[in-house]
Amino acid sequence: MTNADDLYARYPEVLYPGDLRDVPSGWLGIVDQYFQVVSPLMTDTGYEVVTAAECAGGLDWMWTSPLSSMTEERHRAMDREDVLLELRSYHMCSACGQPGKGWKSGKTIVTRCEAHGVGERVVDSKPLQRRTPHGVVRYDETTDQLVEVDQEI
Repeated sequence: MTNADDLYARYPEVLYPGDLRDVPSGWLGIVDQYFQVVSPLMTDTGYEVVTAAECAGGLDWMWTSPLSSMTEERHRAMDREDVLLELRSYHMCSACGQPGKGWKSGKTIVTRCEAHGVGERVVDSKPLQRRTPHGVVRYDETTDQLVEVDQEI
């Protein structure tokens, strides 16, 4: 399994020590997938992770970069990769990186596999969707891609 030190070594141009301290280990693989696309695109732009932590069962991920370095191409790619990272996190166990679902324990919601699930399984018949500047999308687990959706959220 990928660890944070691996990612700091692999992406020094966009990651600073401590950026991933609150990212559960099970999600470091999807963070690696994210940086495989983002790192070459955002190197030398002042890209900096602001928030990277588990929140309500998903990965709360925010970053900043000087506006002057953001081209239309970068905006479009970053919008896509940010949504893909977030939606991937809702389908992957934050503890081990295996396929996961939502679990509720008290007021806490986490995404976990059957082995790491605690509390009551969250059952939602509708797939998660996100409105983006370019339309509404959902995550397709089979293809590991975002799929455009005709319906409104």
